[in-house]
Amino acid sequence: MKPKHGCLRSALRRDAWVTMLLASLMASGSWGAQQSPKPDAPVVKKVEPPNWWVGLTPDLMLLLSGKNLRATHASCNLREVTVSRTESTENGDYLFVWLKFAPELRSGTAVCRITTDRGQTTFELPIATRAQILGRNQGLTQDDVIYLIMPDRFADGDPLNDEPAEFPGSHDRDNPRAYHGGDLRGIEQHLEYLKNLGVTTLWLTPIVKNGAAQDYHGYGAVDLYAVDPHLGTLADYQDLVQAAHRQHMKIFFDVVPNHVGPRNPWVKDPPLPDWFHGTLDHHLAASSPVKPSFYGQPETKEITHDTFESLVDPHAPAQMRRTLTEGWFGGVLPDMNTENPMVVQYLVQNGVWWAEISGLDGYRIDTFPYVSRNFWQEWHAELRRIYPRLSTIGEVFHPDPTVTSFYQGGRVGWDGVDTQLTTVFDYPLYFALRDVLLKGAPVGKVTNILRQDSLYPHPEVLVPFLGNHDTARFSGMPEGTPAHLKLAFGLLLTMRGIPQIYFGDELGMPGGGDPDNRRDFPGGWPGDPQNAFQKEGRTPQQQEIFEYVQSLLRLRAEHPVLRRGKLWSLASDDSTYVYLRESDEERVLAVFHTGSAARDLSLSLQDTAAQDCTSTLPLFGQGQAELSGKTLKLHLPAQSVSIFSLR
Repeated sequence: MKPKHGCLRSALRRDAWVTMLLASLMASGSWGAQQSPKPDAPVVKKVEPPNWWVGLTPDLMLLLSGKNLRATHASCNLREVTVSRTESTENGDYLFVWLKFAPELRSGTAVCRITTDRGQTTFELPIATRAQILGRNQGLTQDDVIYLIMPDRFADGDPLNDEPAEFPGSHDRDNPRAYHGGDLRGIEQHLEYLKNLGVTTLWLTPIVKNGAAQDYHGYGAVDLYAVDPHLGTLADYQDLVQAAHRQHMKIFFDVVPNHVGPRNPWVKDPPLPDWFHGTLDHHLAASSPVKPSFYGQPETKEITHDTFESLVDPHAPAQMRRTLTEGWFGGVLPDMNTENPMVVQYLVQNGVWWAEISGLDGYRIDTFPYVSRNFWQEWHAELRRIYPRLSTIGEVFHPDPTVTSFYQGGRVGWDGVDTQLTTVFDYPLYFALRDVLLKGAPVGKVTNILRQDSLYPHPEVLVPFLGNHDTARFSGMPEGTPAHLKLAFGLLLTMRGIPQIYFGDELGMPGGGDPDNRRDFPGGWPGDPQNAFQKEGRTPQQQEIFEYVQSLLRLRAEHPVLRRGKLWSLASDDSTYVYLRESDEERVLAVFHTGSAARDLSLSLQDTAAQDCTSTLPLFGQGQAELSGKTLKLHLPAQSVSIFSLR
């Protein structure tokens, strides 16, 4: 059918406009960011974020990097995209461009022109239609079990990216601080192993591009919009998320708004004078603002990270907090100035970009207390506006629940701020459990930590764990015997909260402090002498621990009460903890006994949630339980976890 004359004239006008634009761009030498040969002409080398989506936000702040970007005018070819303002740095290396999107915006590519006193150039911003929401950005539930992976140490799925051309000499499996070759494809290739184990959620340490050969861990970012080439590509990450979702598994992204790496180009040439707290030559070092004795603690207090008591103390002056919230982590990692509104917007948009482009299900947030609580409130508010189910887990490395509970969202603190953080890692329980099993502390120390659950708005979603990439392996400690590891898993996987397992702990992998705690997973590399991903490749001891953990995870999956039931502490002393998980449908009793000898124990169920039970059914372990009236008689093997259904 022939077009009507009006439509034809519109098409001709549009085609003529495109032809004129092309001719103009080609004449100026600026098409597709190809620049004029003049040495002082504007040059755009990078656009952040590199793309956006229709209907995601009403506006967007772009950070352009390049040369001679002191713009006098900027505009875009799409009528639905307008430039509201610009701001350049004095040296012209950066240009901030604020865009506004009209409601009728459709997918396409905005070609924007920058005019300076010395010439013109263009850049492109692809704008896409959003993917379907179903199955994306799911968040955590109490049904989940988290498995922490360091991608470089798990499995090498693509040997071609082991040593990218821009990082010569970075790959060396014999060097514990070099890249070893693990990558995103390696994780995807072993989803079946993880599914078979019984975990539901994968937390990967940072995958963004880092700058040094020893930055295999991911915490030295030089580009917050790029996947590290040692780990693969953005497409590899998208494939992993999609593959995990097909397996009904979730992916958590490790985000680090507190700092970037020392090799980030911003360090020597920041986009704004106050882009960081301080400068390379003049900055505070993140450290404890007061001595432990200030709060009546011994100087030899055992904790591997700084103390944060002053951060939660409403009576502490602001200067006590500055070294933590404004200091450079370790004295070398540049601290982002999260009080600057432009820094805030940059970091918020970065969080939105990763969530949208990949469909990830949540964020693990590094060094959470080192960033102002006001920032977290604003960051969360914008992400939750777009992704209401998105979950966040904050790292608050401290043994005191009065400190860790201060950061969980769901209530306003003394400072008038609700961080809106979903939950925190249960470091207090981690320290208590290690003290009990590795240092001989009384089991009641665990009960004492649980007693303080009243401090949290939502203790049911705390994330308990035995260890992670920042701690010595449980099995690497002198007292970390297989029997003690089983005890630890027995408590972890029947306790309230959403448990987290560090990769390889399900095999009893050994390892001391960093970097020994980050050994390669056996079998993740072609030619490895052992393949622990397969049953036949595990040692008898590894298989015993694997089956123990797998059985506990299966039991947890089969009994919703172990995931969502109320926790009742029925008895605890030096060697034994007896606790009940209760729901409307079921009651399950768990007994954690650390003693080196068997024990018989009787306790009254009068005035407990189990007082009307008349029989027991063993579910796990070798313990025995008998009900006589309202008295429960237990026979507990040495160093054992026993689980019973009460009916």
